[in-house]
Amino acid sequence: PPQGGPPMGGQMPPMPPGGGGQPAPVAPVQFFNPAAVPQRKTAAPQGVAQQGGAPTEQMAGMSMRTAPQQAFSLGDAQPPPSVWDPPQPTFLAPEGQSPSKYMHCSVGCIPSSASVAQKFALPISVVIHPLNDIPGQQNVPVVNFGATGVIRCRRCRTYVNPFVVFIDAGRRWRCNVCGLLNDVPSDYYCNLDGSGKRRDIAERPELSCGTVEYVAPADYMVRPPQPPSFVFVIDVSARAVQTGLVREACTTIKNTLSQLPGQPRTQVGFLTFDSSFHFYNLKSTLSEPQMLAVPDLDDPFLPLPSELLVNLNESRNLVDALLEKIPSTFANTVNPDSALGPALQAACAMMQHVGGKLQLYQSCQPTLGKAMTRMREDTSMLGTDKESSLLNPSTDQFKTLALEVCSKSQISVDVFCCCEGYADLATLLPISKYTNGQVYHYPNFEASRDADTFRADVIRSLTRPMGFEAVMRIRASQGVKVAAFHGNHYLRGADLLALPTIDSDKAFSCDLQLEEQSLTCSHVAVQCALLYTTSDGERRIRVHNLNIPVSTNMADLYATLDVRASMNVLLKTAVEQALSTKLMDARSRLQSACVNCLRGHRLMCQGAELTEEAKMLPIYVLAALKNLVLRDGVEVRADERSMLMMMVGSATTHATASLLYPSMFALHKLHNTPYGTPGADGQIQMPPLVRLSSESLEAEGLYLLDTGYMLLLWIGKNSHPQALMDLLNLNTAERLDGAKVNLPQLQTDLSQRSLAILSRIRAAHPLALSLYTVRQGGAAESKMLQFMVEDRTLSTMSYPEWWNALSRQLQ
Repeated sequence: PPQGGPPMGGQMPPMPPGGGGQPAPVAPVQFFNPAAVPQRKTAAPQGVAQQGGAPTEQMAGMSMRTAPQQAFSLGDAQPPPSVWDPPQPTFLAPEGQSPSKYMHCSVGCIPSSASVAQKFALPISVVIHPLNDIPGQQNVPVVNFGATGVIRCRRCRTYVNPFVVFIDAGRRWRCNVCGLLNDVPSDYYCNLDGSGKRRDIAERPELSCGTVEYVAPADYMVRPPQPPSFVFVIDVSARAVQTGLVREACTTIKNTLSQLPGQPRTQVGFLTFDSSFHFYNLKSTLSEPQMLAVPDLDDPFLPLPSELLVNLNESRNLVDALLEKIPSTFANTVNPDSALGPALQAACAMMQHVGGKLQLYQSCQPTLGKAMTRMREDTSMLGTDKESSLLNPSTDQFKTLALEVCSKSQISVDVFCCCEGYADLATLLPISKYTNGQVYHYPNFEASRDADTFRADVIRSLTRPMGFEAVMRIRASQGVKVAAFHGNHYLRGADLLALPTIDSDKAFSCDLQLEEQSLTCSHVAVQCALLYTTSDGERRIRVHNLNIPVSTNMADLYATLDVRASMNVLLKTAVEQALSTKLMDARSRLQSACVNCLRGHRLMCQGAELTEEAKMLPIYVLAALKNLVLRDGVEVRADERSMLMMMVGSATTHATASLLYPSMFALHKLHNTPYGTPGADGQIQMPPLVRLSSESLEAEGLYLLDTGYMLLLWIGKNSHPQALMDLLNLNTAERLDGAKVNLPQLQTDLSQRSLAILSRIRAAHPLALSLYTVRQGGAAESKMLQFMVEDRTLSTMSYPEWWNALSRQLQ
């Protein structure tokens, strides 16, 4: 455990007199702006590195100079467990439950009363990763009811599942969500065994598996399933050509066409733009592609409405010829303008009759048309209450286009932003956020440096498992309501998530709230139903089920707490708070949730120790406060923060855990260990995590840091030349500070193990992770140190000091 922290042993102190079991009011806990409070230089506690000056001396009245007279025992301050070997939840009986990779709850039980839930202070939430099919693992069973029709509750429309109860000799079933008795169709009837279960339960996946997929009948379709359609909108302005974006985009798309889903039904279309935009007629009967330029930006129109979106197989030769021709056609352009807004409108009109995936490749801010971003970054606003204005759109035109055109027409938009300098991402993001798309950001893009990352991102975005024309609804037992949804989506009505496309990388979450003062049921059922069209053109309903026990004992909430799932939701709500008010409010909300949750345990669970899992809450909250998503200060630029906030919106539990507490590995210690080699299950064995403190960085070491969106290789100043040669094929790191590198494939043990670890890391993340080298003492080292979340910084406490502060708050 780190030194300089609070006393960690001993028994829990008694409740203060007169407490009556009720938590005392807690003042909001805040990190103050260091520029706004007097600073006094203090020596760092033993074993704690001090970076950038002393921390603030107050956290809403928390003195950092006086030791508490009586400390609340939190146990030893341990780092989070490795995200590479997550413990499997054991608090839910596995029979009939959806696997946790698809859906899991932040706690293993539901509080029986609203007052207990309030004292617990953390949200009771469900995280859903609906299409998280892992290659090589068992597929989701498919059920086709045929002429019988899908079996659902007449009143609440819940799908039949393993937790419904059959009665009356199997002729009726009781809904586990609303309690209604439903008749069993005659051709679905089966008698019951001595225990009251159907005798055919083993042959009925919908009655034995927590996750199943139903073949949807015709009445679940507004229209016949449409062919998967992809429209590529490519910036061909002067900067796009000069940086290599045009050539790299065309080459990557051309090489990926054969892997597009849905073939031979797949359709494609192309549009390029600068000061005007250009359609391409790719009708299969033509001998070569035809360009059709449209200069009218105020009233864009389709010159050939029926011939711009073509079947890929039938027009493959013309598509290949076009992608080879576009770079040379615009090679000598000097046109600096960008009519991005009108080009997006035209592309949406091109595919609105079928929907699908639209991909935008952008190299500069739009300069023409109505929907424009603008240069509005003001560094004097960073770190102030006005910063939130930079994180919100300057115009609602992209949001309007997303909601009124894209979402209604089932179009999802991915943006590949390759702008130089400030791009005003906050204004552009809604076009992807409300269509469940994705944004990729390559600041100051240069193909010579960024082509490999760009290429990997494009390929994954086009080839990962995806569905089309999707909607998702979540139902919960009577007495419990779905109070809020979190993620990148458009909420249609009160509870229907509209998702023009859905892929294997996207996750969502929702909060559960008691509608009554107390629950009388023994379990709460939660069912998520995703209606979507597969890339093969089949309408499916994927259903996930959880049956969560209800508990009257508050200690059960802490005993079954899943901190990573809780932090997934807390971080998403903090981002929403930051965008609606200000960053300070978001940080205060996180800190208050942590303090109040631990206070609730101290006051209501006397004699019970916090579980090892619950002890992870303080470090994850501290890490969130120091993360670039919410960090105070002027070093985080608006585009970078906006991009990270967009990532958080669709992040899985694994992704938020990696973002908050990045994984750091000591590569120089791999020799004579099993790490970096395949284990019994065939997976590469990951090394133990190194604590995120500058004290952990040995001058002789080589450390790999996985932040979830980039990789850093820290090279100690005393690294052995042979280790550098074995890993990088270089005997010195003098020129490697801040360099983007690809590890060479060498025949050395260190190289092969490190490459295997890198491969597993990259496969686990939706983004292609670039690798940058950082040399100890070099100018780029600050990039590495900003992820050392256990260290003290100018405006935030170290991990031991945070524990001390929490101890004083919990007295």
